[in-house]
Amino acid sequence: MRILFFIQGEGRGHQTQAVALYEILRNQGHELVGAIVGVAPEREISSLLRQYLPTDFKAVESPALLYSDKTKALAVGPTLLTNARKGTRFWRQAAEINAFIQEKKPTVIVNFYEMMCGVWQWQYRSPIPVVCIAHQYLLQHRHFELPAEGVLNRRIVNTITWLSAVGSRRKLALSFYEMADDVAANIYVIPPLLRQNVLELETTEEPFLLAYTTNYRLASDLEDWCRTHPDTQVQAFWDRPGSAAIEQPLPNLTLHQVNATAFLDAMRRCRGLVSTSGFESICEAMYLGKPVMLFPTPGHFEQAVNALDAVRAGVGIRATSFLDLDRFLSYLPTHQSIQTRFQNWHRRGSELIVRHLEELSR
Repeated sequence: MRILFFIQGEGRGHQTQAVALYEILRNQGHELVGAIVGVAPEREISSLLRQYLPTDFKAVESPALLYSDKTKALAVGPTLLTNARKGTRFWRQAAEINAFIQEKKPTVIVNFYEMMCGVWQWQYRSPIPVVCIAHQYLLQHRHFELPAEGVLNRRIVNTITWLSAVGSRRKLALSFYEMADDVAANIYVIPPLLRQNVLELETTEEPFLLAYTTNYRLASDLEDWCRTHPDTQVQAFWDRPGSAAIEQPLPNLTLHQVNATAFLDAMRRCRGLVSTSGFESICEAMYLGKPVMLFPTPGHFEQAVNALDAVRAGVGIRATSFLDLDRFLSYLPTHQSIQTRFQNWHRRGSELIVRHLEELSR
């Protein structure tokens, strides 16, 4: 197969999944011919993708979520208004995308939750089969339990999920645990995609907590907690623009710019993970047998779903902010590992996903 990726460039989750799938496909003799990456105006294609995907890239501006500096919650109004103003720009990019695809001549396209794939398909209705991969497609599964709160944000997520999958042949929903397919909705459940270097890690336990936030504005709460708990060491990863590679605002708090290798090394060594409920980090912690405290970014419906579902799977506890870390310290001695169950589910992933792609590329 000649495969082209669309990749949402916000956060590390979809990017890491793309790298993991590339490793699977490469090992089976398939070719990645190009990658189209959706980025915010102030961002570039990440070093993670450029380092681990040996292919030609095309960056396109993509609709972005905006957050309030004051409340740290998803700013619904500004998000809608800003992206609406750029609607013409997004629409016109479809021609650039189509030219890139025509040049690369893929036999199948894999979309990692990038809305510009849907915009392109809306205009061009290409006969090239498109397969969408993301955990967000579980939200459309008839048997998936959703949180009751956040009706407005749920509608926004549903709109994004719908747009990302316009014109797709199949939606592959990544899940923490095995579920039946929802064939009527064209949703097929597969295990999470994890990179080979995660599978090869040897774990240990050192006396520090690992923190990861997909919204750097939340780091102030972590700093406040660490200031009142000087005996607890915390290694944290964030993506604040303009910050140094490593900063140490307190003797017991070190802030690292997001770096995939350094983050995974810290993950294998930590006592537990404290995270804003990003799907990929939860999966890595589950595979490595690390307990997790999850707190969704305020107003972020997808993360609220992730937290609910991960706690249901047995990975750890849900909280409201970094300020709840005392609860996590109390929970750690009582945690019951689900590592073996998750690893058994994960082992089925390569065969399932390649089968789906090969069926559609014939």
